[in-house]
Amino acid sequence: MSRKLLALDLDGTAVCDDYSMGEETKKAIAYARSLGHILVFVTGRRDVDMLTMGRDQWCVDYHLLNTGGKIFRCRDKVVLYNELIEPKVCKRLINHCFQQGLQLQIYSGLTWQVTCMTEQTMEYAKAVGVIPKVIHSLEETDWQNGLEGFMASSDWDGVAKFIDAHLPQIYYINSEPGCIDIMASRVSKWNGIVKLAKHLGIRHEDIITVGNYYNDIEMIQYAAVGIAVANSLKPVKEKANYITQKDNNHDAVAEIIFRMLNHEFDIE
Repeated sequence: MSRKLLALDLDGTAVCDDYSMGEETKKAIAYARSLGHILVFVTGRRDVDMLTMGRDQWCVDYHLLNTGGKIFRCRDKVVLYNELIEPKVCKRLINHCFQQGLQLQIYSGLTWQVTCMTEQTMEYAKAVGVIPKVIHSLEETDWQNGLEGFMASSDWDGVAKFIDAHLPQIYYINSEPGCIDIMASRVSKWNGIVKLAKHLGIRHEDIITVGNYYNDIEMIQYAAVGIAVANSLKPVKEKANYITQKDNNHDAVAEIIFRMLNHEFDIE
């Protein structure tokens, strides 16, 4: 069998609803890696969001964070690629949110800032174990060098409308109900996977992607083999080559790896 690149969405796919990872999934990932296959978490999460996984975040070879905008090699903690939102766009979006009283979450590396705090954000922050800094002016951010991305939840519709009307350099996508991730226009999970595959010399025929939500559709559609876990949304399943019998809470990834190693996803 040729070396495969198995790109796994995290939330709703590789981890359970409580952010934990099943034991069978961890064992399967370790075994596939021992055979030389490349395992990747590809997610809308930022660096700070990965903290919910503890040591389990390092069970794969690479992280594709920020919806594919940042490629991070796990073995030596090296960033191989990082697509930033250009400074003038950051400045305009942040200023608009301050002027309109909209909550905007600002991310760059492990830096997490918010223009205002909400109960929803505080609840999530406690789960992550990191409390974001509430800022009151543009000058408190490092926008001059560009930023990795933004997120909007409670005020996402107001933020989205401003982006639609004024900022073609960025776009947003629903990563979960009532939440949008915001990134540079060239960024997507699939584009990040293609960059990593090229870097590693992996053929398109050997790329397998797995997801469950709207932001996974493109990578499922364009991979050699696109897989939807059993709990996926209907539009995701419609684009998939295979739908697992198990869901994210019952080691769907272990099922996929078993079938991959059994040559069921080989394309020649």
